[in-house]
Amino acid sequence: MRLTSFLSRRLPATAALAAAAFFVVACSDVGTPPEAGPVTTADGKVVASLQAQSAEFEPRVVKVTDGVYVAVGYALANSILLEGDDGVVIVDVTESVEAARTIMAEFRKITDKPVVALIYTHNHADHVFGGRGFVPEGEVPVYAHDTTNYYINRFANIIRPAIYTRSTRMFGTLLPRGPGGVVNAGIGPFLDQGGHSGGSIGLIRPNHTFADELELDIAGIRIQLVHAPGETNDQIFVWLPDRKVLLPGDNVYKAFPNLYTIRGTLYRDVLQWSGSIDRMRALEPEHLVPSHTGPLSGRGEVMAVLTAYRDAIQFVHDQSIRGINQGLTPDELVQSVKLPPQLREHPWLVEHYGTVEWSVRSIFSGYLGWFGGDSAFLSPVAPGERGSKIVALAGGADKALAAVEQALAAGEYRWAAELASYLIATGEGGNRPATLKAEALRQLGYASISPNGRNYYLTQAGELEGSLAVEPAEIEGDQLVFAKSLPVGELLSSLPVNLDPEKAAGVNSAMSLRFTDTGEAFTLQVRNSIAQLIPGAVSSAALQVETHSDTWADILLGVRGVPGALASGDIRLGNGVRDVPDLVSFLLMFKS
Repeated sequence: MRLTSFLSRRLPATAALAAAAFFVVACSDVGTPPEAGPVTTADGKVVASLQAQSAEFEPRVVKVTDGVYVAVGYALANSILLEGDDGVVIVDVTESVEAARTIMAEFRKITDKPVVALIYTHNHADHVFGGRGFVPEGEVPVYAHDTTNYYINRFANIIRPAIYTRSTRMFGTLLPRGPGGVVNAGIGPFLDQGGHSGGSIGLIRPNHTFADELELDIAGIRIQLVHAPGETNDQIFVWLPDRKVLLPGDNVYKAFPNLYTIRGTLYRDVLQWSGSIDRMRALEPEHLVPSHTGPLSGRGEVMAVLTAYRDAIQFVHDQSIRGINQGLTPDELVQSVKLPPQLREHPWLVEHYGTVEWSVRSIFSGYLGWFGGDSAFLSPVAPGERGSKIVALAGGADKALAAVEQALAAGEYRWAAELASYLIATGEGGNRPATLKAEALRQLGYASISPNGRNYYLTQAGELEGSLAVEPAEIEGDQLVFAKSLPVGELLSSLPVNLDPEKAAGVNSAMSLRFTDTGEAFTLQVRNSIAQLIPGAVSSAALQVETHSDTWADILLGVRGVPGALASGDIRLGNGVRDVPDLVSFLLMFKS
């Protein structure tokens, strides 16, 4: 933080002692040179420690203890085999059918006992989408938290386009593998979904769920499932009391935790996360088997890792809140909150996935929302206007371009990228600002210790140069099957957020939908640029539609057109052919 910023704030008297202590620390940092950047490999394209992290993901099956095996390095997430008397349980199934099949072939070298249950530690795609690679017929008990289905649906529906775009960038699924692109994913080798990988979806939905705790005996294995919110709200951990084995899901892995993910997420309650790890510590496990990175054995070693992990999370939380209460803005907070040496240098807390900076910003937003506290930015000027004024202050586009080039030459890549963005916003300088920004982003990517940041920088650099394009994914095959597994009400909930307000200006109309296969009915009411989804049919709605939910899913996903569905009789209208133009016009309001 800036010392002058701190001294200019008026703190309550009760904060005087804390302020005095902070003053001493702040003064001791005055004049301290900035830390050196991360050491990179000889080609300067990869941070050395990130390159070394790749060794963590050599494909292998590790025997943890009798009856417990973990497959590491075959996909972004691990799969864990629990062997019982007359069957096996698979915990987490990776993100693709192909990866799951490969792992299952390795597991079959250990045992040929049938798969009698699946357990999902949480809803993320890399833990749930490969189910049919283990159980092709899809008929098997699947245990998960009772909100897991909800979160699977949420990310696959209303915000799917944004999550798809941001995930493509974060995981680098369009980037080549190697020093100029994806090195590893920090917690796994790569994401086997989307882009170049072509991994397919084989979701088997949870069918045995619980709220807080669930005790099971499956194939003679005593299993305890415990709700433990952290990286996700539906996160659980798996405890094998007879073998002293803890499966923490994604609440612990060998990298700094992703307390915030740049692909976008609900707020991750970090204090609750550290509390969940305390519940694990209370069990005093002898073996730790994360759903990412390799396992760890030995009670002392496991307890030391769990303690350091939860301490790092609490430290970032507490010091962020301390700074918030002192009036720091998010930009100031990220300068002041740094892990102490014993945590920063811990091998399980290197920022190979999450980062302290992103975590601090998320904690600020989670507690206080988007407003940083400086009223100069309460209603800031529009990006185009800001860009024009910054460029004018620089003396015009030519001088601003020269300043970007100077910043690049000096290794000031963050400033070069920001200044180039102002030029792009003005539309001045031709393609040069985009080219310069791409180079700045590329260098920031090469210097990033987190593969999430690296991949995002490098992908956007390619987008600026026109060598990469993040485009909406075609929904077909396994993706279409998955989309149709969503409840029809979930599919319909995507319509209001896709309404074009200009096309719907002055419109007051309604469409009632009845689904022959589920017996459900919904009404979509459009009122002057607002669309409301109402459960149940409304007899006064001008449009009365009857169809099968699969037909409607095909239409919403662009697989079929309305005219063809009408011609085949798969859509039936209450008032006959007279309603066809009205139906088409109504639906066109939801197409951008």
